[in-house]
Amino acid sequence: MLEVESKKNILVTGATSGIGKGLVISLLQDPENIVYGIGRDEEKISGLLDKQNFKFIAYDLTDINSIENMFRDKFENVKFDGFVHCAGMEETIPITLYSPEKVLQIFQINVFSAIELLRLLSKKKYSENNASFVLLSSVMGELGQAGKVGYCASKAALLGVVKSLALELAKREIRVNAVSPGIVNTPLTSQLFQQLDAKNVDRIKDMHPMGIGKVDDVADLLCFLLSEKARWITGQNLKIDGGYSVQ
Repeated sequence: MLEVESKKNILVTGATSGIGKGLVISLLQDPENIVYGIGRDEEKISGLLDKQNFKFIAYDLTDINSIENMFRDKFENVKFDGFVHCAGMEETIPITLYSPEKVLQIFQINVFSAIELLRLLSKKKYSENNASFVLLSSVMGELGQAGKVGYCASKAALLGVVKSLALELAKREIRVNAVSPGIVNTPLTSQLFQQLDAKNVDRIKDMHPMGIGKVDDVADLLCFLLSEKARWITGQNLKIDGGYSVQ
């Protein structure tokens, strides 16, 4: 695993599962990192709660209007060096079944919570100069996929956030980037595959010339972007998809 150099306070959303949990585990390998994880289900991350350099905050990010109060309560004396927004939701339904309420639900967690978190983290009270902020997007944010209008639109919106905020925060040398994975082997992916027949599962796998990704593949890239080795990278969308997007 790649390590983040020197002692840092790092905030990770979606910390209880998938890529978010994998990133937390990677970061905790360096005892000098203090990792703050936000998630809804503490039981999913119970094995990490005894780590002295891990602090878990049980919070539902769909409650956007209370995020600032949560910051005041939990992070009053904390200045973050890094932030990774892994929280998100995915839904596959045809356009005929969409409603404004369904689209809003997806955007609440994937986009609006990210913007509110970044609004607070951009303040000097909550972030160090030279900090690194990373938003987890998806290759589908650029390429699209049938049945995922809301999800693809939300992940595309994050790319616009990254480009704009990278310019706005450059004066403090704060880097803002996106990472766009292809299909990664997570519990959600396994659940999806169980709902599909073997032919469709094989079709999805064949879309990735180098096979389905592992959580560690993405976590390592996120760790790199948090590190000083990525000090001259900002406003970018880094795809990590086993060749999915170049076909």
